[in-house]
Amino acid sequence: MWGELFPNNTWNGVIGYLHRNIYESANDFYDEVRNSRNFTGKVVLVTGSGTGIGATIVKLYSALGANVVITGRKADEVHKVALEAQQLSPKKLKPLEVIADLTKSDELQTILNETIKTFTKLDVLVNNAGHLTIESLTESKFIDNLKVYENLDINANLKLTQLAIPYLEKTKGNIIMITSTFTERPPKGTLGYVISKNALEDTTKVLSFELGGKGIRVNSVSPGVINSHPEKPDPKDETLFKKTAKLTPLGRNGNNTDIAAAVVFLSSSDARFITGHSLVVDGGLKYNMDSDLLKDYKYI
Repeated sequence: MWGELFPNNTWNGVIGYLHRNIYESANDFYDEVRNSRNFTGKVVLVTGSGTGIGATIVKLYSALGANVVITGRKADEVHKVALEAQQLSPKKLKPLEVIADLTKSDELQTILNETIKTFTKLDVLVNNAGHLTIESLTESKFIDNLKVYENLDINANLKLTQLAIPYLEKTKGNIIMITSTFTERPPKGTLGYVISKNALEDTTKVLSFELGGKGIRVNSVSPGVINSHPEKPDPKDETLFKKTAKLTPLGRNGNNTDIAAAVVFLSSSDARFITGHSLVVDGGLKYNMDSDLLKDYKYI
């Protein structure tokens, strides 16, 4: 054995072995971490990326060198983000724009078909699109709105994920779900929202061991209160933001870049041994908020 490892049992042989098997691998590790945010050659699909958090996520991936797929229901919003993403791209790569209603199965298939037709592969799927209303079970429209959550937040995400798995298996890719801190500390009036987001967090856990053998990592990002549309301030949003900023240990509300950076981390090589995890990004808000957080607040 020693003869095979260390030729002639010389000290030079020992040093040579250590250099090849320890020092070189260590240097490879450091280089990998240095380059961990380089997504050149990767293909990233982000749902609901025409506005808000999704738009920032897709633009960050583009800035890091990825080919990106931008989806939404409004062509003008999708095109605006596509132009911004292209300008951020180091090689000015043109994003793929797909106008689609995620609640329609044939349009989900179109998104995947267009992605593969254009880029031939898929490395990262970010299930970002979602729905939010604040209402109690006692309100007459609750069940109708629960169906919206079921169709968009749950069924659409699961169907798109199902369609993407064969392609992600080939690239040893990543799935990221966008959930919510409210799953841990639910305020009054968020029953439908929490049901849908808990479904995605449970999906994250189950898929992590169902898909781990295929080399696919599945994680979720759990945002707190995020000022996702700063360009369109709403008076009732401002009231909530002032309240939550005071409750947040870090002294401010979250913004789109906080969530985008977390998503990129989970799909990077730095997180290569992380799967089935929900990464809370809320500045510590969950420790201070109570069940009356959204009292008198209506978001439709």
